[in-house]
Amino acid sequence: AHQPFQEELQARISAEGLADRVLFPGEIAPDALPALMRGLSAVVQLPRYEGYGMAPLEGMASGVPFVATDQGYYRSFSGQGQAGAIVPEDDPDATIAALSDLLNTPDRFRKMAQSARDAATTHFSIASEADGIDAVYQALWQSQ
Repeated sequence: AHQPFQEELQARISAEGLADRVLFPGEIAPDALPALMRGLSAVVQLPRYEGYGMAPLEGMASGVPFVATDQGYYRSFSGQGQAGAIVPEDDPDATIAALSDLLNTPDRFRKMAQSARDAATTHFSIASEADGIDAVYQALWQSQ
């Protein structure tokens, strides 16, 4: 159903001379996803609505910083700009500026990449999630 949209988008990307830099890999098998993520320079996620949003977090787990709109938990993931940059919705200039700053400032990139990995493994790890769920259940049981 979305094939015409994708074809138009690919034509626009090609017309700008970016066809070798913007890829449309389709669905990626779960076991291949970590290697793909580690090969990225940044994750860019610009939704107008997002309930939670896993793509930036998946990138962070691989040491990849992100640029995203202020949706879902992206602001929490960003660590006040340490692991990712939050940009205004529907603002391509702000997105370009944030991404350019990230990719063209090697020291900033390295620090954000390390912060992204650290945040993913400490604050957003599966163990942290399990501990949080356990705390909710413990509080519920104690209130009975």
